[in-house]
Amino acid sequence: MSEHNTTALVTGGAGLLGTAISRALAKAGHPVVLTYQRAADRANALAAELEAAGTPALAAPFELADPDASATLLDTIEAAGFSPVGILVNNALPQPDTRRPDLAAFTDATDASWRNLVRHNVEGTLSLIRAVLPGMLAAGYGRVVSISSTLVHSGLPGGVPYSAAKAAMHGASRSLAWEVGRAGVTVNVVTPGLIASKKAEEEIGEAIAGVTGATPIGRLVTVDEVAAAVGFLASPGAAGITGSEIVVDGGKD
Repeated sequence: MSEHNTTALVTGGAGLLGTAISRALAKAGHPVVLTYQRAADRANALAAELEAAGTPALAAPFELADPDASATLLDTIEAAGFSPVGILVNNALPQPDTRRPDLAAFTDATDASWRNLVRHNVEGTLSLIRAVLPGMLAAGYGRVVSISSTLVHSGLPGGVPYSAAKAAMHGASRSLAWEVGRAGVTVNVVTPGLIASKKAEEEIGEAIAGVTGATPIGRLVTVDEVAAAVGFLASPGAAGITGSEIVVDGGKD
Protein backbone atom coordinates (compact mmCIF):
# COMPACT_ATOMS: atom_id res chain seq x y z
CA MET A 1 0.00 0.00 0.00
CA SER A 2 1.48 3.35 -1.06
CA GLU A 3 1.49 5.98 1.62
CA HIS A 4 0.82 8.60 -1.00
CA ASN A 5 -2.50 7.28 -2.32
CA THR A 6 -3.74 5.20 0.58
CA THR A 7 -7.48 5.25 1.24
CA ALA A 8 -8.68 7.92 3.65
CA LEU A 9 -11.73 7.22 5.80
CA VAL A 10 -13.51 10.28 7.18
CA THR A 11 -16.39 9.69 9.58
CA GLY A 12 -19.09 12.34 9.36
CA GLY A 13 -17.39 13.17 6.08
CA ALA A 14 -20.24 15.17 4.59
CA GLY A 15 -20.83 17.54 7.50
CA LEU A 16 -19.50 21.08 7.66
CA LEU A 17 -15.98 20.18 8.78
CA GLY A 18 -16.07 16.68 7.32
CA THR A 19 -16.68 18.07 3.83
CA ALA A 20 -13.61 20.30 4.05
CA ILE A 21 -11.50 17.40 5.34
CA SER A 22 -12.75 15.05 2.62
CA ARG A 23 -11.95 17.61 -0.06
CA ALA A 24 -8.49 18.31 1.36
CA LEU A 25 -7.56 14.62 1.47
CA ALA A 26 -8.93 14.07 -2.03
CA LYS A 27 -6.88 17.02 -3.28
CA ALA A 28 -3.80 15.36 -1.75
CA GLY A 29 -4.47 12.33 -3.94
CA HIS A 30 -6.18 9.97 -1.53
CA PRO A 31 -9.25 7.91 -2.43
CA VAL A 32 -11.86 9.01 0.11
CA VAL A 33 -14.53 7.06 1.93
CA LEU A 34 -16.85 9.43 3.77
CA THR A 35 -19.45 8.16 6.18
CA TYR A 36 -22.85 9.51 7.07
CA GLN A 37 -25.52 8.72 9.62
CA ARG A 38 -28.60 10.36 8.10
CA ALA A 39 -27.49 12.79 5.36
CA ALA A 40 -27.25 10.21 2.56
CA ASP A 41 -28.10 12.68 -0.21
CA ARG A 42 -25.45 15.18 0.89
CA ALA A 43 -22.83 12.45 1.32
CA ASN A 44 -23.52 10.92 -2.07
CA ALA A 45 -23.41 14.37 -3.70
CA LEU A 46 -19.99 15.04 -2.17
CA ALA A 47 -18.70 11.63 -3.26
CA ALA A 48 -19.94 12.37 -6.79
CA GLU A 49 -18.17 15.75 -6.67
CA LEU A 50 -14.88 14.13 -5.70
CA GLU A 51 -15.30 11.44 -8.35
CA ALA A 52 -15.94 14.09 -10.98
CA ALA A 53 -12.69 15.78 -9.97
CA GLY A 54 -10.81 12.52 -10.55
CA THR A 55 -10.66 11.06 -7.03
CA PRO A 56 -12.19 7.67 -6.20
CA ALA A 57 -14.81 8.31 -3.53
CA LEU A 58 -17.50 6.42 -1.69
CA ALA A 59 -20.29 7.51 0.65
CA ALA A 60 -21.07 4.81 3.21
CA PRO A 61 -23.52 4.62 6.13
CA PHE A 62 -21.99 4.33 9.59
CA GLU A 63 -23.59 4.40 13.03
CA LEU A 64 -21.25 4.82 15.99
CA ALA A 65 -23.80 3.26 18.33
CA ASP A 66 -23.87 -0.01 16.36
CA PRO A 67 -21.22 -2.42 17.70
CA ASP A 68 -21.09 -4.20 14.33
CA ALA A 69 -20.81 -1.02 12.27
CA SER A 70 -17.01 -0.93 12.04
CA ALA A 71 -16.69 -4.42 10.57
CA THR A 72 -19.58 -3.76 8.18
CA LEU A 73 -17.98 -0.52 7.04
CA LEU A 74 -14.63 -2.15 6.26
CA ASP A 75 -16.42 -4.91 4.35
CA THR A 76 -18.21 -2.23 2.32
CA ILE A 77 -14.92 -0.46 1.56
CA GLU A 78 -13.26 -3.69 0.44
CA ALA A 79 -16.24 -4.74 -1.68
CA ALA A 80 -16.12 -1.36 -3.46
CA GLY A 81 -12.55 -2.08 -4.54
CA PHE A 82 -10.76 0.42 -2.33
CA SER A 83 -7.34 -0.28 -0.85
CA PRO A 84 -7.14 -0.85 2.93
CA VAL A 85 -7.67 2.25 5.05
CA GLY A 86 -4.36 3.99 5.73
CA ILE A 87 -5.78 7.27 7.01
CA LEU A 88 -8.59 7.43 9.55
CA VAL A 89 -10.14 10.75 10.55
CA ASN A 90 -12.51 10.41 13.49
CA ASN A 91 -14.73 13.39 12.89
CA ALA A 92 -18.25 12.11 13.61
CA LEU A 93 -19.55 13.22 16.99
CA PRO A 94 -22.63 15.41 17.48
CA GLN A 95 -22.07 18.97 18.61
CA PRO A 96 -23.75 20.02 21.86
CA ASP A 97 -26.82 22.17 21.36
CA THR A 98 -26.79 24.79 24.10
CA ARG A 99 -30.45 25.60 23.39
CA ARG A 100 -31.67 22.18 24.53
CA PRO A 101 -33.10 22.47 28.04
CA ASP A 102 -32.11 18.91 28.97
CA LEU A 103 -28.47 19.86 28.42
CA ALA A 104 -28.61 23.16 30.30
CA ALA A 105 -26.85 21.49 33.21
CA PHE A 106 -25.33 18.07 33.75
CA THR A 107 -27.62 17.41 36.70
CA ASP A 108 -30.64 18.09 34.48
CA ALA A 109 -29.59 15.90 31.55
CA THR A 110 -31.46 12.64 31.11
CA ASP A 111 -29.47 9.52 31.89
CA ALA A 112 -30.01 8.28 28.35
CA SER A 113 -28.78 11.52 26.72
CA TRP A 114 -25.44 11.78 28.48
CA ARG A 115 -24.71 8.06 28.69
CA ASN A 116 -25.47 7.49 25.02
CA LEU A 117 -23.34 10.40 23.88
CA VAL A 118 -20.32 9.28 25.89
CA ARG A 119 -20.67 5.53 25.48
CA HIS A 120 -21.60 5.38 21.83
CA ASN A 121 -19.13 7.97 20.62
CA VAL A 122 -16.15 6.81 22.68
CA GLU A 123 -16.76 3.09 22.19
CA GLY A 124 -17.76 3.57 18.54
CA THR A 125 -14.65 5.56 17.74
CA LEU A 126 -12.32 3.17 19.54
CA SER A 127 -13.99 0.25 17.80
CA LEU A 128 -13.31 1.79 14.40
CA ILE A 129 -9.68 2.50 15.30
CA ARG A 130 -9.27 -1.15 16.36
CA ALA A 131 -10.81 -2.28 13.08
CA VAL A 132 -8.44 -0.33 10.81
CA LEU A 133 -5.24 -0.80 12.83
CA PRO A 134 -4.40 -4.35 11.65
CA GLY A 135 -4.24 -3.15 8.04
CA MET A 136 -2.08 -0.17 8.97
CA LEU A 137 0.28 -2.29 11.03
CA ALA A 138 0.60 -4.85 8.24
CA ALA A 139 1.40 -2.08 5.76
CA GLY A 140 3.86 -0.37 8.08
CA TYR A 141 2.09 2.94 7.55
CA GLY A 142 -0.97 4.64 8.99
CA ARG A 143 -2.42 7.91 10.19
CA VAL A 144 -5.14 8.25 12.83
CA VAL A 145 -6.44 11.75 13.46
CA SER A 146 -9.28 12.46 15.89
CA ILE A 147 -11.16 15.75 15.90
CA SER A 148 -11.57 17.23 19.36
CA SER A 149 -12.78 20.65 20.57
CA THR A 150 -11.37 23.49 22.65
CA LEU A 151 -14.30 22.84 24.99
CA VAL A 152 -12.04 20.13 26.43
CA HIS A 153 -9.83 22.95 27.68
CA SER A 154 -12.26 25.79 28.26
CA GLY A 155 -15.50 24.01 29.20
CA LEU A 156 -19.08 24.99 28.43
CA PRO A 157 -22.28 24.82 30.50
CA GLY A 158 -24.29 21.92 29.16
CA GLY A 159 -21.23 20.39 27.51
CA VAL A 160 -20.17 17.86 30.15
CA PRO A 161 -20.87 14.62 28.22
CA TYR A 162 -19.63 16.11 24.94
CA SER A 163 -16.40 17.31 26.52
CA ALA A 164 -15.96 13.95 28.24
CA ALA A 165 -16.27 12.11 24.93
CA LYS A 166 -13.80 14.43 23.24
CA ALA A 167 -11.32 14.31 26.13
CA ALA A 168 -11.32 10.53 25.95
CA MET A 169 -9.77 10.77 22.49
CA HIS A 170 -6.83 12.74 23.89
CA GLY A 171 -5.92 10.06 26.42
CA ALA A 172 -6.55 7.20 24.02
CA SER A 173 -4.48 8.82 21.28
CA ARG A 174 -1.53 9.47 23.55
CA SER A 175 -1.41 5.88 24.78
CA LEU A 176 -2.07 4.35 21.36
CA ALA A 177 0.80 6.38 19.91
CA TRP A 178 3.15 4.40 22.15
CA GLU A 179 1.71 1.10 21.00
CA VAL A 180 1.91 1.63 17.24
CA GLY A 181 4.53 4.30 16.65
CA ARG A 182 7.40 1.94 15.82
CA ALA A 183 5.23 0.28 13.20
CA GLY A 184 4.92 3.53 11.23
CA VAL A 185 1.49 4.53 12.51
CA THR A 186 0.92 7.97 14.02
CA VAL A 187 -2.00 8.94 16.25
CA ASN A 188 -2.88 12.59 16.83
CA VAL A 189 -5.66 15.00 17.74
CA VAL A 190 -6.75 18.21 16.02
CA THR A 191 -8.60 20.59 18.32
CA PRO A 192 -10.62 23.30 16.56
CA GLY A 193 -11.92 26.39 18.26
CA LEU A 194 -15.22 27.96 17.27
CA ILE A 195 -15.57 27.62 13.52
CA ALA A 196 -17.12 30.35 11.38
CA SER A 197 -20.51 29.04 10.26
CA LYS A 198 -24.22 29.81 10.18
CA LYS A 199 -24.64 27.44 13.12
CA ALA A 200 -22.21 29.49 15.21
CA GLU A 201 -24.09 32.65 14.34
CA GLU A 202 -27.41 31.07 15.26
CA GLU A 203 -26.25 29.55 18.55
CA ILE A 204 -24.17 32.31 20.08
CA GLY A 205 -25.04 35.36 17.95
CA GLU A 206 -23.61 38.54 19.37
CA ALA A 207 -21.25 36.59 21.64
CA ILE A 208 -19.10 35.92 18.57
CA ALA A 209 -17.72 39.43 18.92
CA GLY A 210 -16.43 38.54 22.37
CA VAL A 211 -14.75 35.42 21.03
CA THR A 212 -13.08 37.21 18.14
CA GLY A 213 -12.04 40.04 20.44
CA ALA A 214 -10.14 37.54 22.58
CA THR A 215 -8.48 35.92 19.58
CA PRO A 216 -5.12 37.14 18.23
CA ILE A 217 -6.24 36.81 14.62
CA GLY A 218 -9.45 38.72 15.35
CA ARG A 219 -11.82 36.25 13.73
CA LEU A 220 -13.14 32.71 13.91
CA VAL A 221 -11.20 29.96 12.21
CA THR A 222 -12.51 28.42 8.98
CA VAL A 223 -13.23 24.80 8.13
CA ASP A 224 -10.46 24.90 5.53
CA GLU A 225 -7.93 25.95 8.17
CA VAL A 226 -8.89 23.03 10.37
CA ALA A 227 -8.87 20.67 7.39
CA ALA A 228 -5.35 21.85 6.51
CA ALA A 229 -4.11 20.75 9.93
CA VAL A 230 -5.74 17.35 9.45
CA GLY A 231 -4.23 17.07 5.98
CA PHE A 232 -0.77 17.78 7.34
CA LEU A 233 -1.03 15.16 10.10
CA ALA A 234 -2.32 12.69 7.52
CA SER A 235 0.66 13.27 5.25
CA PRO A 236 3.98 11.38 5.03
CA GLY A 237 5.70 14.59 6.14
CA ALA A 238 4.13 14.32 9.59
CA ALA A 239 5.84 11.03 10.40
CA GLY A 240 7.66 12.61 13.34
CA ILE A 241 4.50 13.84 15.06
CA THR A 242 2.48 11.43 17.16
CA GLY A 243 0.64 11.45 20.47
CA SER A 244 0.25 15.18 19.92
CA GLU A 245 -2.45 17.81 19.67
CA ILE A 246 -2.70 20.66 17.16
CA VAL A 247 -5.00 23.43 18.35
CA VAL A 248 -6.60 25.46 15.54
CA ASP A 249 -8.41 28.32 17.28
CA GLY A 250 -6.66 31.45 16.08
CA GLY A 251 -4.54 31.58 19.22
CA LYS A 252 -7.44 32.08 21.62
CA ASP A 253 -6.44 29.31 24.02
